[in-house]
Amino acid sequence: MSDMSWKDLRGLDCAAVRDVGEQWKHYVAKMAEQSERLRTDVIDGHLSADNYESDTADLVREQIDLFTGRFEDDLSDYADIRVATTLVDAADALEAEQKELTEVVGLIEEHDFEIEGGPREYEVNPTGHLHRAIWLHLDPPQWLCDRAGVDKPSAWYDVLDQAEVLAHLTCLYDSANELCGQYQDWLRAIMSRAHDADDDAAAVLAAMREHPPELPPQFGATYDDLIDDYKDRLSEEVASEMEAIANGESDMSPEQVNEWWESLSDAEREALIAEHPEWVGPTDGIPVEARDTANREVLDDRIGDLDTRIASIEAQLATLNGDPNAAGMYGQSGADPDELRAELEELRADRDGLAALQDRITDDNGDPAVYGQTDQQYYLMDFGTEDSGQAVVAIGNPDTAENVNAYVPGTTADLQGAAGGLMNRTETMAYDAWRREDAGEETATVLWMGYDAPDTIFPEATQTKWAEDAADDLESFTQGVRATAEGDPSNLTLTGHSYGTTVIGEAAATEGVDADNVVFVASPGVTVSTADALGVGDEHVYATTNSLDPIALTPDFLLGENPNEEAFGGSTFHSDHGSWFTNNHSTYWDETNMAGRNSMAEIVTG
Repeated sequence: MSDMSWKDLRGLDCAAVRDVGEQWKHYVAKMAEQSERLRTDVIDGHLSADNYESDTADLVREQIDLFTGRFEDDLSDYADIRVATTLVDAADALEAEQKELTEVVGLIEEHDFEIEGGPREYEVNPTGHLHRAIWLHLDPPQWLCDRAGVDKPSAWYDVLDQAEVLAHLTCLYDSANELCGQYQDWLRAIMSRAHDADDDAAAVLAAMREHPPELPPQFGATYDDLIDDYKDRLSEEVASEMEAIANGESDMSPEQVNEWWESLSDAEREALIAEHPEWVGPTDGIPVEARDTANREVLDDRIGDLDTRIASIEAQLATLNGDPNAAGMYGQSGADPDELRAELEELRADRDGLAALQDRITDDNGDPAVYGQTDQQYYLMDFGTEDSGQAVVAIGNPDTAENVNAYVPGTTADLQGAAGGLMNRTETMAYDAWRREDAGEETATVLWMGYDAPDTIFPEATQTKWAEDAADDLESFTQGVRATAEGDPSNLTLTGHSYGTTVIGEAAATEGVDADNVVFVASPGVTVSTADALGVGDEHVYATTNSLDPIALTPDFLLGENPNEEAFGGSTFHSDHGSWFTNNHSTYWDETNMAGRNSMAEIVTG
């Protein structure tokens, strides 16, 4: 775990780290030129079939070709993807945090505060000098007087103003501590993201020590068998690498996963999709088309498996119900009817949810469905039945779209919602973006229900643990969108509703999200005190809550500051409420709120 302090980050020479990474990339390019010379000058030149035609010559050419291919694979996998890309990515990530750190430390020092503790639990407190100015000399600085609404004494003998200061000491001190808290949140968020970048880079480089590259086989007595075994091992190695990536054991970032995927041959990629779709489908960094193909295959299999398990339990229950001695026999057979019924109910719920999702994104011919309003295909990027269920579905291809909007829903989100109301909202946003797109542009709209949402408002949705558990996955999703983009990166917006805003806030502040904009709709709090702490720039933070939405009553101490408050920073936009008899926490995508919908579409489409 990274023990980098804020002083370490401030003094880090990011350019030197990036330069080392670029030197490795330069080395890769030079060595790739040499391997290509083996093919052109040796295999296709001096040792070509025109010059040497025999079984032995064929074997030599094949051996050189295998050696060259393996060498290029290792160059790509180790020198480029793991070393060069890791160093460059780390330098970019740390430099971004370094710039923010310089800004916040400057403000801390400007306001006569100091940073104590660390490296993970920093506290920002007034300095002794500021304490004495307030409490001992009754002469607080002008900025604090302005903040607290107190007149600053013009001189040491200004008794009246000093008396006012004395009467408002608590107010002054509270104002100073409030600002300390905002800077503290900002500093902790910066360092949390810096530690993650440091840890990610260290993990990738450490993995190289544990799994060094393997060399091609040497010539042996049973050459044909050796070559066949080698080819089999290459195929097994690709599958093993894919499994490690899917299980989170490779420590590769989505960008590195994408580079690895693109380094494979078409045959290898097709084989992975056909033979191991369960690994390909959910992996950020693999292109959306491949993930959709793999996930639809797994979805079919999963529904079929659930049908089989449901039929089996129904048969067991039928047997038990038909036997007058069933109550006495299940203890011996291990089949408890109550447990079977509970399991059956859970399996049916999973099956119904997956079937509803499949029906929503598949047409009558069994092909991927198209959303008629925008003529965009549905892409299944991920799904699962764990806990409340997960679903990541795109309308339009995020890899090719100029704009991407990912909608993160809140409390009670589940598989049935993903196939129903939550998908309706996603389609509404896709349509609103389509209405406002410039000619030739496309917006892909993603339902990102990639986390276990709280099931209840009280007590679950008043806690941050659900957002904390989701933060890493949302960060990975945004990195994956960037990694698989064809051409220039898209304009990426994260739009959260209700507890979904808490998820985005936690991910942005602690893990860092690679997004251009964040939009908070009906937020109960986003875990931090200021927009600056989110790491995307306060000019790219937007919030809205209609005037009749009860979510506005959520106290700040539960989930953090309400992003609609002026003190939070960022920008707000208006949303119309429905009637007094409407659930105004859920009207943001209704026809009654075209003002808010148009504002969201304008943000999403740039």
